[in-house]
Amino acid sequence: QDIVSFTGSATTANQLRSHPAVLRSAVRFIAETDSINSCVLGADVAPGDPEFEAFVREVVREMTAKAGQKCTAIRKALVPAGRLDVVAEAIRAALGREDVRMGPLATLGQRREVLARLSELRREADPVSDARLEPVGADFERGAFVAPTLLLARNPAGAQYVHTVEAFGPVCTALPYTSTAE
Repeated sequence: QDIVSFTGSATTANQLRSHPAVLRSAVRFIAETDSINSCVLGADVAPGDPEFEAFVREVVREMTAKAGQKCTAIRKALVPAGRLDVVAEAIRAALGREDVRMGPLATLGQRREVLARLSELRREADPVSDARLEPVGADFERGAFVAPTLLLARNPAGAQYVHTVEAFGPVCTALPYTSTAE
C-alpha cells in the first residue's frame, strides 16, 4: 500500500524509481519532474515600464532564491525578439550589481547534476551573465556553489534542450518570440 510521490529532477526520480526497495515491493511511484516554467514579457512592454522592471526582478529572484532549487523557478524567459538583447543585458546587470545572497545547492552531487545540465543547455544557448561567485565564510571547493547563469537561445524553434532539460539550480534561458501566436 506504499506510494512514493516525488517532485524534482528526472535524474533523481529515475534513481528513486529504480531503487531495489521500490522494485522489490512494487511500490507505486509518481513523479513530477523537470518543470520548465516560463515567464513571458508582453510584446507591448518596453524598457523603463514598470512591467519590464518587474519581469527582470522576478527572473533574477527566481534564479537566486533557494539557489534556483525550486520546482516553480523560472527556467525560460520568453521575450519579444526585438527586446531580447536589452532584456538579457538588464538581467545580467541586475545579477552583477545586486548583492546576491544565495547559498549553495544542497549537495555536491546536485552541483555536478546542474553543471551537466548546463553543459547540455550550452549546446543551444550562450551564457550572457557574468555573475561572480565569492562565497562569504565558506569554502568554494567544499560547498556546492553554482553562479547564477543566464543563457541566451536565439533559435528556440530549432532547439531541443532548452525545452526539455531542467538545470535544477540558478539557471534561466532567455528565448525570443516573434508573435503572440508563436
